[in-house]
Amino acid sequence: MASNRYIDRISSFLVQNRYKVLIAFLIFWIAFTSGATRIKTEVILRDLFPYDHPYLKLHARFAEIFGGGGYGVVIAVKAEDGDIFNQKTLTKIKDITDELVLWDEVYRVLTISIASNSVKVVKTKAKGEIVIDTLMFPEVPKTAQEIELLKKHIFSNPSYNGTLVSRDGEGVLVLTQLKEFISYEKAFALFRDLQARYSDGETSIHIVGYPMLMGWIYSYKTQMYWVFGISVALMVLILFLIFRNFVGMIAPIAMALICTGLGLGFIGWTGINFSPLLYVLAFLVGARMLSNAVQITHRYIYEYQVNCCLDGPRRVAGCNTMGAMLMPNAAAVATDAAGFLVLALAKIVLMQQLAILMSFWMITIALSGFLVPLICCSLPRLTTVKPDAIKKETWFDRVTIGISRFSIGSGKWIIGVGAITIVVFGVWQTTKLKVGDPTPGSSILWPDHPYNQDQAFINQTFDVSSEDLMLYYEGDAGSVYDPFVMKTFEAFDRYMAKHLPDIYKSSSAITDMAKMLNLTFHDGDQIWFQMPSQAEQVTGLLGYIRNNIDRNTLGRYMDPTLKRAQITVYFSDHTSDNMLRIRDAAYNFFEDNRMETDRGRFLLAGGSIGMEIAVNEEMRRTHALMDTLVLIVIFLMCMLAFRSFVAGAMLAAPLILSNLVAFSYMSINNIGLSTNTLPCSAVGVGVGVDFAIYLYSRCMEEFPKSHDWQQTVLTAVRTAGKGIVFTGLTLILPILPWAFISALKFQAQMGFFLAMLLFTNMVAALTLHPLLILIIKPRFMTQGTPALVGKSRSEHHELQSQGGER
Repeated sequence: MASNRYIDRISSFLVQNRYKVLIAFLIFWIAFTSGATRIKTEVILRDLFPYDHPYLKLHARFAEIFGGGGYGVVIAVKAEDGDIFNQKTLTKIKDITDELVLWDEVYRVLTISIASNSVKVVKTKAKGEIVIDTLMFPEVPKTAQEIELLKKHIFSNPSYNGTLVSRDGEGVLVLTQLKEFISYEKAFALFRDLQARYSDGETSIHIVGYPMLMGWIYSYKTQMYWVFGISVALMVLILFLIFRNFVGMIAPIAMALICTGLGLGFIGWTGINFSPLLYVLAFLVGARMLSNAVQITHRYIYEYQVNCCLDGPRRVAGCNTMGAMLMPNAAAVATDAAGFLVLALAKIVLMQQLAILMSFWMITIALSGFLVPLICCSLPRLTTVKPDAIKKETWFDRVTIGISRFSIGSGKWIIGVGAITIVVFGVWQTTKLKVGDPTPGSSILWPDHPYNQDQAFINQTFDVSSEDLMLYYEGDAGSVYDPFVMKTFEAFDRYMAKHLPDIYKSSSAITDMAKMLNLTFHDGDQIWFQMPSQAEQVTGLLGYIRNNIDRNTLGRYMDPTLKRAQITVYFSDHTSDNMLRIRDAAYNFFEDNRMETDRGRFLLAGGSIGMEIAVNEEMRRTHALMDTLVLIVIFLMCMLAFRSFVAGAMLAAPLILSNLVAFSYMSINNIGLSTNTLPCSAVGVGVGVDFAIYLYSRCMEEFPKSHDWQQTVLTAVRTAGKGIVFTGLTLILPILPWAFISALKFQAQMGFFLAMLLFTNMVAALTLHPLLILIIKPRFMTQGTPALVGKSRSEHHELQSQGGER
C-alpha cells in the first residue's frame, strides 16, 4: 500500500496544482517542439538496404569504380509514327543527350545513348583499316545514305540492337546516372520538364529509375496532406459523436498535439532523417495518441458521473482517473513501444531510425496518464453529464454486452471453432507469403500509374531494363587480360540466358566490343563472334580497344589498372520468385565453373538485383524473429504489468490470431513482406493488444465487488468495452480512407491492412478475451486493483455507492 499512497500523493498534488503544472509543461513543450524546424525529410537510397549484407558492401565498393549504385535513370524515346531513323527524331535524341550531359545533377561519363561520345562502332575503311569510331557523334546523319549506314551499324551490332535501340527501330534509350545526395524533388522536376518539352504528337518520352520513382512519391506530398487532413477531420467528427461535450472534444485533441509536438521536436533535435516512407506509420502513432487520450477521457467522464454529487467532482474524477488508468496506460504504451523497438534488429538504417523515432514517440503517450486528467479537470464543468445517466443502458451498451454475452454463452463454440479456423487458414496462407515484391514494377504505386506503365513499356520494348545483376572480377594488376576471365563472363551470360529464358533480356561487358572486333577481323563470319581462347589474341583485342576508345567508356567495364572488370546482365523484373531464380542460377553456374583463378576471383552480386536480393534475405531473416520477439516482449510487459504469467499468456496468445489474419490478407492480395510492410505488421500487433489490456484492468476492478465471473465480464464490457470501441474507432476510421483515396498503392494497402489488424483485435477484446476470462478464471483478477488515488478502498466504495455506480 505504501507505493499506492505514494502515487496517491503525487496525483493529488498534480491535480491541486494543475494550472501551474500545465503552464510549466507548456513552456517545456514549446522549447522542445521548436526542434521540429530542423527536420530533414529525404529518401536516402542507402538507408533502405541492409548495410551489413555482403552484396551491399560489394556493390558499394565496385560502384565507386564502375559507377552505378541505384541512382540510374532510363529514358525511352518512342516514335509514334514509323521509326526513329529520320533527322527530326535523331536530332531530338541528340538534344536530349546533350542537355543531360550539361546537367550538374548527373554524371556526364555515365550518360549514354546512340548520340553520346562513349558509344562506339567498329568500322572498316579503305585498304583493310579497322577503326573504333563513334556511332552518332558529334553530328546527326544528314542524308538518307548516312541514316541507312547508321541503321546498319546499329542492327548489325548485338550490343545495340534491342538494347539502345528497339529491334523494330521505333524506340531508343538514353541512360544516365544521378549523383549521390541530389534532391529527388529537384531531379523529378527536371525530368518532368524534359518529358514535357520533348513529348509531342510524333514522339513520346518514358522515364523510369529509382530517382524518378522517389520523385513521384514526393510529388504526392500535397495529396498526402489532404489525406491526413481528411483523417484528422474524421477524428474530430468521431470525438464529437462519441462525447458530445467540450471536455471530450478538447482533451484528446490537446494530448495528441502535445505528443505530436514532442515527437517532431525529437526528430529535429536528433537530426535523424524523417523519410516520407515513414509518414503512414507516423500517422498511426498520431491516431494512437488520440485513441489513448480518448480511453482516458472516457474514464474521466465515467468518474465524473460517479462522483458528480460530491464537492469538487472534477478533482475527484481527475485523481481517480489517474489511479485507475496508470497501470493499463503504462502497459499499453510499453507494448506499443515494443512493437517499434524490435525493428532495430533489422540491419537496415531506415528500420533502425524508425525504431528510435517511433519508440520515443510512443513513450510520450505515457504522459497521457497524468496530462489528460489534468486537462480534463482544468476545463469547464461537464454540465451535460447527469448522475443517473450511468445507470441507463444505452443501445450501444446493449450491442457490446450482447456480443460478449453471446461469446461467453451460446456462441462460445462458434468463437472457439472460428479461432481454430483462423489459425488453420492463416498458417496455410502464411506459407504462401512472399518475401519481397511479388509484382512487376513498383509496389508503392498502382499498376496503372504512369511510372509503372513506363516501366512495362521499356521492359516490353527493349532488351535492357533497370533490373540488372552484376558479376565482378577482382585480381592482380593486368589479370583482366587472362582469357579465362573473359571466357567466364561470356559463359556466365550464356548460362543465364539458357536457364532463365523467360526473364533474361541481354548483357553488357567489354566482351561485347571485343567479340564485335573479332568478328570484323574475320570478315564478318558469325562463327568468330566470340572471345578467343588464346591469351595473345585476348590481349591483342583488349589492347586494341584500350588504344582506340576513351578512358571514360572503358571505365564502364574495367578499371585502369586492369585489376577489376564486370559484366551486367539485364532481366525483365524483380519479383520475389524471380529474384530467387536469378540468385540460384548465378550460384549454380559457379558449381561447374571456377570462381577463383591463380590471379583473382569472381564476386557476386551487384546491381539493383543484388541489392534487392540482399533486402529480401534480410527480411526473411528478421521477419519471423521480429514477429516472435514482439509477442515475447508483449508477453513480458503484460506479465510485469499484471504481475502474472497467466495474464501475459492470455494477452499475447490471441495476438497470433490477428497476425495470421494480417498475413492471410497479404498473401491473398499478393503483398510481399518488405521494408514498407514489415513495420506495419510488427507495430499493428503492439497497438492491438491495448484493447485487451484495458478490459483486463477493468475486470480486476470489478471482480472484488461481485465475485461473479460472468457479471464481472459483462460489467467490464459495459464500461471499458465502450472505451475500447471508441478507442478502436478513433484508430480505425481515420486510417481506413487511405484505402480508397490515396494515390500511393502502398499507403492504401497499409491503411486497410492496419485497419483490419486493429479491428480484429478490437473484436477479439469483446469476444475471445471474455471467453478466455470465463474459462480460465485467472487468479490475478481476483486480487483487485490498488486503492484509487486519494481514497481508501472503503471510502472509494462509499463514494461509488453515493454516486450510483452500480
